[in-house]
Amino acid sequence: MAIIPFCDALWILTLVLAAMGLFMGTIDTVANVSMIRIYGKDVSPFLQALHFFYGAGAFISPMIAQPFLLSEDCSPFIDNTSLPVHILDLNESLPAKNLTEAQRMTHIDNVFWIMSALMVPVALLSLTLLGKDIYLKMIGKGDVNQNKQDMPVEAFEEKFDTSPVSKFQTILITLLCASLMFLYDGLQAVYGGYLYSYAVKGPVSLKKSNAAYLNALFWGMFATGRLLSIALATRLAPAFMLGCNIVGCTLGMLFMLALSHSKAVLVMGTCIIGLFMSSVFPTTLSLTEEYIKVTPTITTILVFGAALGEMFMPVILGHEFDRTGPITFLVTGVVLCFLSLIIYMALWIAGHTIVRSSGGGLFGFASHRFPASGVADGEDTSLTTQHVRYYSRMRSETSQNSIGEPQYAESSFTEQSNTQRLQQ
Repeated sequence: MAIIPFCDALWILTLVLAAMGLFMGTIDTVANVSMIRIYGKDVSPFLQALHFFYGAGAFISPMIAQPFLLSEDCSPFIDNTSLPVHILDLNESLPAKNLTEAQRMTHIDNVFWIMSALMVPVALLSLTLLGKDIYLKMIGKGDVNQNKQDMPVEAFEEKFDTSPVSKFQTILITLLCASLMFLYDGLQAVYGGYLYSYAVKGPVSLKKSNAAYLNALFWGMFATGRLLSIALATRLAPAFMLGCNIVGCTLGMLFMLALSHSKAVLVMGTCIIGLFMSSVFPTTLSLTEEYIKVTPTITTILVFGAALGEMFMPVILGHEFDRTGPITFLVTGVVLCFLSLIIYMALWIAGHTIVRSSGGGLFGFASHRFPASGVADGEDTSLTTQHVRYYSRMRSETSQNSIGEPQYAESSFTEQSNTQRLQQ
């Protein structure tokens, strides 16, 4: 990112952006796989926390860039066209006369350097952890984060899986989840990218400044939704959360389409879409882990499906936006939401052939205790109360962790003494 301001040719910029996209995709995949490896089937709230910082970054980054942007359209300098003369606002600076002057007036280079500087501590910390891991392996201590009392993953899954998962079921669940991510990451890119254009050119005809605030509102609600999902994921099953997300997005899009001329509805609909869309990706990934064993290959397929949605959906909408009109923005959103409802129902049916809920009715579908109620022998959850009993000749007081239990100190010592006498 730091070398982008020095790219003076389009092909150089293309190569740099392609390399950035490759590395960003790798980081996304590795981060999700690592979280799943560490937390297993209890990964849902931790994935929500991980993706909250994605949303927070998307919300903060435009604020960092805004002071360095030039509030002027430079396309006439490139296309040799002219724009109609307009009256300047009091707080608007005089426009540039040519492209060279516009480049001198803007300080967009600083944005790339600031963002690059923010990445340096993260890179140094990652290298430190990597070096520590290599050092521990060299001296023979293995992974410092590994719990030696943990049950092997295969043994844990063998004990708690309700039914074996066939290859066909694994492929089906993977394709359905990848399709869902394709639709919703595409919808996220479409809504975040074209909300400003729809607000300005659509039926509501907002001012450009108000449309910019509306776009910031969407990303702010997006980050807020992911923050709230961290707590909700500890109490709600991923299937229930995902269903609520999809239904909420569908209702929000229908609400805006039905009352497309209302500014208040556009604002409320944007808040609804931002909240409910925010946790679709991490919740879908958590649901996949609940149904099948998620491997790095499966995670790569899911992330690739999401990336395809981000790449193709804005192109499709952009073409129809110019050809048909701004209303295409809402129509496309409604179509994507209804398609996602169909895929979700298929995913729910396919998943219930693998995992059967322990509770009945709606409560059994919605509630989700964290961590899982089944605890393998030898598994250290660090969340259960340890009942400690002391064996001593002295009369001991009841420990805090053994309140409500009978006194075992004297009886246990007496039984031990009687056993020793019988053996003699």
